Amino acid sequence: MKKIASVFAVIIFTLSFSQKNTSKFSVTYNKNIETYFLAEILAAEHRRNNKDFELYKIKVCSAYQPVVKRALQKYSHLKNSDIAVSTAELNDVIMEKYGLGNDALMKSLLYYKEFPSEEWVAHYVFDYNNLTKEQNEAVTLLIKNYLLKLSKFYIHENLDQFFKENREFYQGAIDEYNKQIPVGFTNAMEAFYGEKFNQYTILVSPMMMWPIEDGEGRGIGVDVILKSGAKNIYEIASPFIKVEKQGQFGYDNQFQARFLSVHEFGHSFVNKEVYKHKESLQKFKVLFENSNLKETMIKTGGYGDYQACVAEHLVRLGEIQTAKIQKDFERAKKLEVYHLKNNFIFLPQLEEKLKEYNSNRVKYKTFGDFIPQLLKVFEESTIESINNQLN
Repeated sequence: MKKIASVFAVIIFTLSFSQKNTSKFSVTYNKNIETYFLAEILAAEHRRNNKDFELYKIKVCSAYQPVVKRALQKYSHLKNSDIAVSTAELNDVIMEKYGLGNDALMKSLLYYKEFPSEEWVAHYVFDYNNLTKEQNEAVTLLIKNYLLKLSKFYIHENLDQFFKENREFYQGAIDEYNKQIPVGFTNAMEAFYGEKFNQYTILVSPMMMWPIEDGEGRGIGVDVILKSGAKNIYEIASPFIKVEKQGQFGYDNQFQARFLSVHEFGHSFVNKEVYKHKESLQKFKVLFENSNLKETMIKTGGYGDYQACVAEHLVRLGEIQTAKIQKDFERAKKLEVYHLKNNFIFLPQLEEKLKEYNSNRVKYKTFGDFIPQLLKVFEESTIESINNQLN
């Protein structure tokens, strides 16, 4: 009997181990991302735009982000290096000429094989909905030339050694974030959106600086299409808790971790569908720009574009629905309150409209199929109703 029990235990252990390793979800970090953010730290004094904010980030974040502090101690002598100047120039050019921030660079870093490699995972082109074909080609060339420099910087400065020295901290950050995540949330997202992706990966980024206030950090969503055609999606997460004692790693906030993860993954489901309807959103563009909504959204999160405003509403709608599918009604309610407080005024109407989607999934197999119905909420609003809700 004991032998049978032992065999049974081995089978269960093997199945658990197998399922864990074949899961589509994981938490890790990426050396390309971290190397870029190190270069951004070194570049601060050379910036034409946002220089004061970049220097402010270094001042405050180095006080409670150990990896940033260690990087400054080890590499501050490189502040006038070629990579520092090149990083500043790239950021200034894409901001001044194309209206882009550093989040626009993240996709290229994940299309590039992890340093010290000097190869690409798949064919990369920069493609932003608001730029012309010629502008996208110009940005693609700028980024590709920069990444060659960044990979050489990684090799020349032996940054591999830095990551080895800080391996325990990175592993601690990975483990800490993993503890916050609701089991099976990617399955709930797939059920809601009616679509699946190949891999879902959270990349902790202890090197990314974002001043922490009220347990809030920064997340950046990215997707990568492999040569096989499969799509991997990512969330790059800055710390959102100040590291003030041993055993802390910057990610011990369950609400923020869950919010950021579902939110950033949600963009991969939502953005591509919204961008398909750019032309049909022209009426809302007028409403957005002539009401108080544009100014409010810029203050809320820098969402100064009408498409971004729509996408951000729909992603937040998806967060709430994902929580409800998981029967986590407390989380769903907290999200509703949190987002309404932050001026996502169309959420109640969108939730009401969504009842048709949830009750007719035979007709609307994917969220994308139902997008035109949801867009009516934005299109049928008025300047007066928008301003009244904001007040």
